[in-house]
Amino acid sequence: MGTNNKFTYYGTYAPLPVRLVNAIARQSKPGFNKLITLEADKLLRTAKRKTGLSDWGNPSFKEALNTLLNSVEQEGKLTFFGRFTIKQFLVDNLCNRLNINETLTRFPQIQEQAITKPIFVTGWYRTGTTYLHNLLASHPKLKAPLYWELRTPYPDTESGQINERKIIRELNLINRIHAYLAPGFSTAHAMYAEKPEECLHLFENALSGTTAFVISEAKSYAWWLLNQDMHDSYAFYKLQLQLLNWQRPGHPWVLKWPYHLWHLDTLLDVFPDATIIHIHRDPCEAIPSVCSLSALARSSFVESIDTTALGKFWLEYSSAGLQRGLQARKRIAQNQIIDVRYTDLKTNPKAVMQKILQKMDLERDEDWINSIGEPDKNRQRKQKTAHQYSLSQFGLNETEIREHFALYIHEFDLTRL
Repeated sequence: MGTNNKFTYYGTYAPLPVRLVNAIARQSKPGFNKLITLEADKLLRTAKRKTGLSDWGNPSFKEALNTLLNSVEQEGKLTFFGRFTIKQFLVDNLCNRLNINETLTRFPQIQEQAITKPIFVTGWYRTGTTYLHNLLASHPKLKAPLYWELRTPYPDTESGQINERKIIRELNLINRIHAYLAPGFSTAHAMYAEKPEECLHLFENALSGTTAFVISEAKSYAWWLLNQDMHDSYAFYKLQLQLLNWQRPGHPWVLKWPYHLWHLDTLLDVFPDATIIHIHRDPCEAIPSVCSLSALARSSFVESIDTTALGKFWLEYSSAGLQRGLQARKRIAQNQIIDVRYTDLKTNPKAVMQKILQKMDLERDEDWINSIGEPDKNRQRKQKTAHQYSLSQFGLNETEIREHFALYIHEFDLTRL
């Protein structure tokens, strides 16, 4: 473990009980690891046994599952506890998939739900997508999926009802456990059961989410996912939105996931009437921030973290996402894309909201506009120092980054203010 307390991430971390279990397992390999097998067939059987269901829907997800597991096994650097965590995570997602398909079968009218003119907030990681998403979600004529809905998007298949309070209680308990295991992560990205969250959680039910390469060193899975045809995953994602819309009909959805930028072309195929809000931030701020977030996310689950390799990965992966996103934008009508600078969003959110409302022809609600608080300089300073990181911490160089992204920085005027 490192000792530089200047930064939020300063080395791998695990509470004492977890360290003890990991130490015992480390001395007992390979036998101890057999207790936590990461084999696709066994995970599938476990999910079927737990749910009593067997309809997986489109089988294409199995290739993603196998690729993910191979990547985690070969390069994930997982501790025993990390193996246990990712196994439980995958089983939960597979159970979700079975329950979702069962619900779709029992209530075929769900697939008749129209997802009309959805709004997608995207951009690199750590560009203010969460902040903007929360602001838009509070608009009286829009709605966003809440964290508890995303984690359990299906109702009881017999009654068609959902026990909201029970799900929220269970999720709050999970959040407290996660805060105990990885206390630094909530500093960088807090999640609340009853607040809006990102589409990631629905994509995990398609086994095409990003969690595996954020909480482990599974880089080959990340690159594999980037180069896949994601139409099946986005089709299953749309089915889940229809399921949520069936339970909570009404206003258009406002949705958010940075990774949509990496697959913007597929998103537009599945949602041709979508509006894309693309947030832009200085690469010298956004890239080390996502490096730190990723390090914090995996610090409790892996044996070690090569911060220089992590910086190289996110530099290359962010570059690939930007190139693909900007290429996909060429096919978007001008009235379907809205560009927002991170600095404008932080310094004058009211003006940004007014711009968005005007471009989307959304109803201007004066009470809502006035409810958006003016930026508090003391609060902004506190938020800025709460999550601390640097380029050099991850082997990154400002001059090289500015040269690499020079055209992007110039086009969107992203020079640090």
